[in-house]
Amino acid sequence: MTRIALVLGGGVSLGSYIGGAVTEILEALSRNESGEDVRIHVITGGSAGALNAGLAARALAVNSNVVPWIERAWVEAADARQLLNPARKNRLGALDASVLEELSSALITAGPASDDAPSRALGSPLRVGITLSSLHGIRYDFRYGFLNVPDRAFGTRTFSDSIDIEFPADVRAEDGRWERLREAAVASAAFPFAFPPRQIERERGEYPGARLPAGDSALSMWYVDGGLFDAAPLGLAKDLVERDGGYRSQDWRYVVVEPSLRSTATDLGPSIGAPESFSSLAQSLARAVLGQGAAQDWIRANEVNARLEILEALLLRLPEMDDRITDPDELMLGRYIGELAERVAEMKVAADPTGRMAQGPDPAGDFLDRNMERIEADPRYADVLASADARAGRSRLAKLIFVLEAASGLRDKDIMKLYLVAPESDRELAGDYLGGFGGFLNREWREHDFAAGRRDARRMLESGLADVVRYRPSDDSVYEVSDLAPEWGQVPAETRRQVEKAVASEADRIIAEFKPGAVASAFGWAWKPVVRRWITERGVRSISEAR
Repeated sequence: MTRIALVLGGGVSLGSYIGGAVTEILEALSRNESGEDVRIHVITGGSAGALNAGLAARALAVNSNVVPWIERAWVEAADARQLLNPARKNRLGALDASVLEELSSALITAGPASDDAPSRALGSPLRVGITLSSLHGIRYDFRYGFLNVPDRAFGTRTFSDSIDIEFPADVRAEDGRWERLREAAVASAAFPFAFPPRQIERERGEYPGARLPAGDSALSMWYVDGGLFDAAPLGLAKDLVERDGGYRSQDWRYVVVEPSLRSTATDLGPSIGAPESFSSLAQSLARAVLGQGAAQDWIRANEVNARLEILEALLLRLPEMDDRITDPDELMLGRYIGELAERVAEMKVAADPTGRMAQGPDPAGDFLDRNMERIEADPRYADVLASADARAGRSRLAKLIFVLEAASGLRDKDIMKLYLVAPESDRELAGDYLGGFGGFLNREWREHDFAAGRRDARRMLESGLADVVRYRPSDDSVYEVSDLAPEWGQVPAETRRQVEKAVASEADRIIAEFKPGAVASAFGWAWKPVVRRWITERGVRSISEAR
């Protein structure tokens, strides 16, 4: 069996691109004619990818007929005319969060249907992970090893968070875990200033080693867009994969759908200067945040893969470097290697802020023993350990492997098979307009990006996963992607008017929150209309001039 870990990135309105890729992958696996058993066992997502992760999980586990609704959700429903609804109340962001509530409730937590049936691509169990950005953070104390105060701990907060949920193969539509997934997905999609923060109850046991407020009750945590710190959660996917005890002997493939990761370098232009307007600054900031959040796990995974290849090459040559390592008569050398491994175990346990490594009356010794058992059972190290004839020699090699793993930061790591679904250039997606929000303004732009997502997923399936996936693609018309150069003039007139009203409404809010002195307040009838007009005109102009 081939097991897929599907990693879905973010990008606000670029969710239509991700939705297209998810649609193609789900349809391809459900119609796989290769004879291979290929299933999705892990899905992770951040920001817009979190919503797509929820839709994909529902289509896999409950009703495969939900797949066509992924397109309807992103192309038809995710429209500015809905998101800028002037009738909404208790407005906390620039866009209407109730649209996300309605869509997620209708598709992720809908009641049972007569045609409920899981997809043949469903893995058992299905683990879904959603990244979140905590507004207040979780406090941990770390021992850093300052030279003047070696035992001094310093406190820091971690703001990157996540929720993961496991679904059994027989999960029903009415299972309460779907609501947990829905609220996590909506919170992860709450892009700052566009959508309001979301509150989720968390259990204290989810944060081992943290310094939490006193009390026995659950924690009320406030979250915004999960893509701020981890837009393409490859690391979270790896953690969920490793919950299977036998994952090393399984064929895992990591498929990353990320519109911010272009597969070729692009021209940055003649110069890189300061943004010329508030709109260009907002676009640059959005791209910087989402781009960095998308790139970090991808870069880290490729770095780890390269280091693992070096480590494995070194380990294969280890017995040849000094035959005394495996000689049982070399007692002094064996003692030195043992003491070195014990010292490394002590440092690893002492540096663990969560306390997970410190188990048993002898934490360092128990930690070392557990790692020796792991290394001796790991098939990657079988040839190296087999080079020693005696038990003492194999034990020394295992301890040296433990030390090298710790020194390189590669303990319990393995090479990941990575596959990317992404556009080939920075100018292919209409949703890139206005820093990722442009797709909401024009249905044709969302249709374009959805088709691009299907096209690029098909390209990946036919070139990267051809050894395990073969299917007959849909009619070629669903992959047609025309050239687009989004401009403000292409936005429908009704939508432009709604945007202008929204900008004017924001101007009113800014003026209402401004606290002038007594004299200025008395003459508000004179200056407020002028300020309102200036803010509105500047806001609309910066949007219309955006590229």
